[in-house]
Amino acid sequence: MSSSPEPGTAEAPAPQSFGGRARSGTLWIVAGFGLGQFLRLAANVVLASILFEEVFALMAIVLAVMMGLAMFSDIGLQTNVVQHPQGDEPDFLNTAWTLQVVRGILLFLVAVALAWPLSRFYGANDPKAYELLYLIPIVALTSLIDGLQSAKVMTAARHLRIKEVTKIEFLVVPFNMGVMLLLAWHYRSAYALAVASVLSSVLHTVLTYQMLEGARSRFRWAPEVVKTIISFGKWVFLSTLLTFLAIQLDRLALPRIFSLAEVGVYSIAASLAVIVPTLAGKLQWSVLFPWYSRMLEEGMSLPEAFGRTRTAMMASSSFLCALLASGASSFFALAYDTRYTMGGMLLPILACGAWFSCLETMYGATFVAAGRPKWSALSNATKVATFACLLLLVAVFDLNILVAASFLTLSEFLRWLVCHVLGRQLGLRNARSEIGMFVVFLAVSLAGWWLVEHAPLISDLKPFWRLAVLGVVVTLLFAPLFVRFLLPLVRRR
Repeated sequence: MSSSPEPGTAEAPAPQSFGGRARSGTLWIVAGFGLGQFLRLAANVVLASILFEEVFALMAIVLAVMMGLAMFSDIGLQTNVVQHPQGDEPDFLNTAWTLQVVRGILLFLVAVALAWPLSRFYGANDPKAYELLYLIPIVALTSLIDGLQSAKVMTAARHLRIKEVTKIEFLVVPFNMGVMLLLAWHYRSAYALAVASVLSSVLHTVLTYQMLEGARSRFRWAPEVVKTIISFGKWVFLSTLLTFLAIQLDRLALPRIFSLAEVGVYSIAASLAVIVPTLAGKLQWSVLFPWYSRMLEEGMSLPEAFGRTRTAMMASSSFLCALLASGASSFFALAYDTRYTMGGMLLPILACGAWFSCLETMYGATFVAAGRPKWSALSNATKVATFACLLLLVAVFDLNILVAASFLTLSEFLRWLVCHVLGRQLGLRNARSEIGMFVVFLAVSLAGWWLVEHAPLISDLKPFWRLAVLGVVVTLLFAPLFVRFLLPLVRRR
């Protein structure tokens, strides 16, 4: 296998430019993610006014399947291309792309086969869930389409060409929101959201061929490359499967225990809580994982690489989680009608779990960069097993959905504990700073909650102004941490 890329294949960037790419990539991810979340939140508020709560519960199940398919369609492939020294070579890259296509086809077929039993399973609790028989196959098309995305996406991830990938998101997300709202207004059903996701996947796949630089994707099956990918990817596969369950188990299990109306409100709160760990995960896997991999190749120790970014990531995540926890009731009072009031109580509980989930994403990227993906699988297995056992208690003792949310947060805490213990074996000794940051997060969250709920004058304001005051206060409380940890990271050459 030749060590020099063929003409038209992207060359690796010079090592001295990689830090600059990482900083630039971080800004692009934050900008793209921020725009996407703003548009999704605005669309969610509009949808809540024109659709019934049950639609959100149905789509929570459908989106759980959609996320699983999206994760499984690229299991270990992009990670291999980013992490492996031969990730730029045509044989390696095209074989990975061929595996991606095959995986997408298989997942589509499996999802179609599962539609009938899943619709009967959830329909036994609420007859409206029988619609899953048709919704799941529609959504399953996204796995088939995403599997056809250009291999240029994997090359862009390897070389931190995040700007180009984010530009695609700038086009796809507004398109998705526009089509979804138009169809929802016309049909007033969950089918609008499902069809919009398929059309968006088509657009995204087409744009990966048109807007990204790199060699043309070709079908290739190099046995030695397949063996390499599978050898590394078997733990990535298990980790991804467990990650999917860790993220979506609540949305898959709760509709079997509670009414779809209750689960619909829970799903809205959960979709808000997951924003922060999702952003943290995008930064970790799109920016820091490639950066860790390249720094380790250049001889930097893992504790040093991890230490350069850890505290800044924790401070940013704590800030965002504190805003969610302290402003929950005011936000639901502002954005939703009285059917969704319970969301203001669920979100603070889920925000605490989101804080621990952010730490898990930091450790997970580090474990894979160090060649230990099975550790990430082990931490996710801890959460899945713990939460599954706790859900049995919810079902047996007929506990309410607030208790279920608390159990989810407890399982997130246990997953972080496993990550912390495993990280110490790599020299990542961070107990004092992590516990200290959690104390800061709780203190600011409680102070913000008291401010908007009980402080004279402020608690009497309209929800919008309460949130505005809260944003200023929480930002000021976190400002010393930002000055100490974020500014040096941005300025570092």
